[in-house]
Amino acid sequence: MVIIENDMLNELMYKKEYSCGLRAYVIPKPGYQKKYAMFATNFGSIDDKFKLPETGETFAVPDGVAHFLEHKLFSMKDGSAMDKFAAMGSSSNAYTSFTHTSYLFSCTQGFDESFKLLLDFVQHPYITDESVENEKGIIGQEIRMYEDDPDWQVYFNFINCLYNNFSVKKDIAGTIESISGINKELLYKCFNTFYDPSNMVIFVVGDVSPESIFRMIEDNVPTD
Repeated sequence: MVIIENDMLNELMYKKEYSCGLRAYVIPKPGYQKKYAMFATNFGSIDDKFKLPETGETFAVPDGVAHFLEHKLFSMKDGSAMDKFAAMGSSSNAYTSFTHTSYLFSCTQGFDESFKLLLDFVQHPYITDESVENEKGIIGQEIRMYEDDPDWQVYFNFINCLYNNFSVKKDIAGTIESISGINKELLYKCFNTFYDPSNMVIFVVGDVSPESIFRMIEDNVPTD
């Protein structure tokens, strides 16, 4: 464990890197009521071509697949992870950017249970053919919503002017046409490629013990 001191903010950050490559960071905030946790992977909208680790084959995916997978990970075999967070009194969310996908929650009580849930659902996808087809309609509505957002449209028109061939110019959620080509097998292939602990990071802030956080990670994530 490495301790990084920030004299300007008068904070300590505890960092631990596991043999599998997973990195975990904790910033203790004694006396703070809210606690925050995030579990993120280096998989974003620009990762539209990549090499499969098992074969080395270059694989191309439809635009919006990282964002689509973000949506589907909240589905668990016994219900919705978001509903479970709410039942615990935690506020949960997720987002996909150009370069990464992050899952997060905040709470004032019951942190340990919510943290274990975060580590659980992000590592164990439950994706069915039926749920993928249902999600296409939901994400399609989201895409149309952003088409009516002037700020979003100006931003991506500007990006489109700056870049000619770089995939950052494409909408993070993809298009209605591109997501129509997404299926269960494709999502699992992306999950198995990018949601490996070696490609992920965990960040926790609040009135917590770094040792306790690292111990929960070791108990719930394959860190070897």
